[in-house]
Amino acid sequence: MDDTIARENTALMPYLVAASQILGVAALAVTGAWLSQYRGGFSWDGPEQFNVHPLCMVLGMVFLCGDALLVFRVFRHETKRATKILHGSLHILALIVSLVGIIAVFQFHKKKSIPDMYSLHSWLGITTFTLYILQWILGFFMFFLPGVGFVLKSRFKPLHVFLGLSLLVSTIATCLVGLTEKMLFSLP
Repeated sequence: MDDTIARENTALMPYLVAASQILGVAALAVTGAWLSQYRGGFSWDGPEQFNVHPLCMVLGMVFLCGDALLVFRVFRHETKRATKILHGSLHILALIVSLVGIIAVFQFHKKKSIPDMYSLHSWLGITTFTLYILQWILGFFMFFLPGVGFVLKSRFKPLHVFLGLSLLVSTIATCLVGLTEKMLFSLP
């Protein structure tokens, strides 16, 4: 009976994963098209430096983070160590790409004499990013490095999964708030 339930739950998995990848690439494509066609393109030194921020944040904190969360579902039959390495590596890549986006927006604000951390999006974003870093560090020490007992790992795992999913939802909400703010600030 349990075997049948497990097969039913995983039968749709390839389609769900494919749908998530299509939606993720579509979100990146729409963001990139919007920024390049309607917001002036991309530049690190010019007025388009701000546009690096939304693209990097969507790529890092939404797409790559979402993919990292799927690793344990997609690669169920791989070794635990290989899956952990892929999971952690995708998160590291997400952190690096997102950090580029954060640096871009802070430098843009400095050049334009715009105060940092002036909006709800700013505070939600920096809080989410800080919690994301803490989640990664805790996960690294709890699950990757040897020496942590099985009981402690098993108690922390549900919290780690919950916080990871909560951070993804928080990231998406923060992106939506940021896009709304950008639209409102762009109105004449």
